[in-house]
Amino acid sequence: MIDFQPVSLEQMDVLKKIMNSNQEFNCLSEGHAELTDEEIINMYESSKHQGAVMNFIIDDGHPVGVIDYLMENPSDKMPWLGLLIIDHDFQGRGYAIGAFNKYESLMKEKGIKKVRLGVIKENDRALNFWVKRGFSFYEEKEGDKWTVLCFEKVL
Repeated sequence: MIDFQPVSLEQMDVLKKIMNSNQEFNCLSEGHAELTDEEIINMYESSKHQGAVMNFIIDDGHPVGVIDYLMENPSDKMPWLGLLIIDHDFQGRGYAIGAFNKYESLMKEKGIKKVRLGVIKENDRALNFWVKRGFSFYEEKEGDKWTVLCFEKVL
């Protein structure tokens, strides 16, 4: 049974392990395969500063991934799923689907009618995953580092 547990500063080594097990994603998002301690702490602090919820995805007491989301993005006042990433060692076992299903249920319980997310244009695996979960493309945005494809799903 999948559960969510808040990430804390004391668990940066676990967060770093999960993130660095996904070197293809790190190359797309950060331009290099392995994130440093400083980059991991900056990611955590940036999430907290924005008011996001950053949780470990837990199965049987063990962290298998990370989910990070905003209940209200200041730019459009919509809930955004910022990150859903599974430790490479646990990929292909349904954890991403299970974590998204839990997230979707949480949003529905809070009365949320629609959620949004962005995918780096070159991230074909993520694009396919989110389209299969019922997300629809609505906009392309140029960022500082990459082009982001914006998707939304009516719950």
